Amino acid sequence: MALSPEQLLSLRIGGATVADNLRHAVATGKLIEDSDGGLRIASDRRTGNNWAWVEHGPPLGCTFLMTFLFRQAYASGAVPHGCSACYKVKVLPRSMRELVAAWGIAKRIECRSKWGVDLNNSYSQNIYAGYFYTAGLESARVIYRIARDAFAGNPKIAADIGVSIKRGCSEYEAALGPSDTYQFAPELVELEAYLRTRYRAAPKQAGVPAVPLAHWIDVAFRIGDDTYLDFTGGKRLRPAAVAYDPR
Repeated sequence: MALSPEQLLSLRIGGATVADNLRHAVATGKLIEDSDGGLRIASDRRTGNNWAWVEHGPPLGCTFLMTFLFRQAYASGAVPHGCSACYKVKVLPRSMRELVAAWGIAKRIECRSKWGVDLNNSYSQNIYAGYFYTAGLESARVIYRIARDAFAGNPKIAADIGVSIKRGCSEYEAALGPSDTYQFAPELVELEAYLRTRYRAAPKQAGVPAVPLAHWIDVAFRIGDDTYLDFTGGKRLRPAAVAYDPR
């Protein structure tokens, strides 16, 4: 028998009920509640100038799942059921040259992916990264093999480029432990369907460049990755400062 909205909101996650978590998020300004009961994220700080997306597949809904459900409704106390099948194949280019080459190959692989600079990711120690998004571990293993084989034939990509499979978002593991121990209460399916009816997504960002090469070039220059010169016709982004003889 289906649970009522009151019963769903009384489920305890993160040490409190979902209703309490939502009230706290509204009281602290993290969520905004509209007069009709709709809930909006108060500040959606997306860095739209960083990632190049390969749109082979439907949208992932990560803002609803991560920012709204996990951080607010669940108070970082449970992985959303909507993320239970999410596995990623993570690629670790070590230069902008490798990043752009891997991104080009990803366009020919039938899998949704994103490519860019990972410096702003608090849970990553990598500068550049690519992520293929798959549904289920077996699907991730298939994409892993496809990507490995495709990268092997490109002279701009090192044979030992890092490629690995991970589950969901690293923020989940940081809060809740290893991903192979996740538990998903069956009630979450119904709860998340209900909360989706109250969630109000922010309007899509306008004016975001489809290919953020300028940002990648700037980062590459600042970290001393001179492979960015491949994409500037060999011209330095900024002139080198004059160095003087100390003698």
